[in-house]
Amino acid sequence: MKWLFTDFDGTLRNSRNEKNIISEKDMNFVKNLQQKGNKIIISTGRPFEHIDKHIKETYSDFLPDYYLTNAGAAIYDNQGKEIFSQYLDENLSKEIIEFVKNNRSEIFSLVYSFKGEEDFFYHDFWKEEMEITFMGMKPQNRSFDYIDGKQIICFKMSCTPSVWTKLMQTLENKNLKFSYVSNNLKEITFNEIHHANVSKGNAIKEMAKVFNICNDDIIVAGDDNNDLSMFKEFYDNSYIVMQEHNKNIRDKAKFIIDSLSDIKLD
Repeated sequence: MKWLFTDFDGTLRNSRNEKNIISEKDMNFVKNLQQKGNKIIISTGRPFEHIDKHIKETYSDFLPDYYLTNAGAAIYDNQGKEIFSQYLDENLSKEIIEFVKNNRSEIFSLVYSFKGEEDFFYHDFWKEEMEITFMGMKPQNRSFDYIDGKQIICFKMSCTPSVWTKLMQTLENKNLKFSYVSNNLKEITFNEIHHANVSKGNAIKEMAKVFNICNDDIIVAGDDNNDLSMFKEFYDNSYIVMQEHNKNIRDKAKFIIDSLSDIKLD
């Protein structure tokens, strides 16, 4: 039995598809794998509530076996049972919020995520059509005390590269442990801050312990920076879907493919 851990945006839902949906070819590929007794795990930066709702509403005849969510911070089965999770340290969360308050003009959007809810605190350049991209998320314009007492899975923000570097240095100077993923687009940097041990690769290893999965039976596929840990940990069975944004990281996976259905299994 094989376990396919596939990223969603840009991989299973290939962004080269004009309709921005899972192609018929790729959908048949994952469903055929399941029918043969293999497991499909969507490995995404999105929270469980959003990706689960999107899959059920958009692809009623397809149900993944598991969801690896928030870039590896949590794992759920397809009924919503939490299998694994790692939350931010409370002091780290407080320090991030304090930094945002002090550098608000250079941080253009901020997302909070805790179990059961992920949404924007604010977004300075919001357009209504963006709600589709963010699967229903939109600016709530809440005060920061909304998350008081909540266990935060991660923060996501867009800001200038200089202020992101400043935040990293601030957290490191205070000896706070964390992990992060950054994606750059021109002069804006999009970032996620997680618990120090969080990555898709580490989450897969945790899942392998729970279900006693052999490394040879793990296949990973992705297209972006938050997939690099999967490629590193499971290089021999790693696939990167070609996208314009990943030219500089294609060598991190063993195989380069045009679409998920190009994966060849024995």
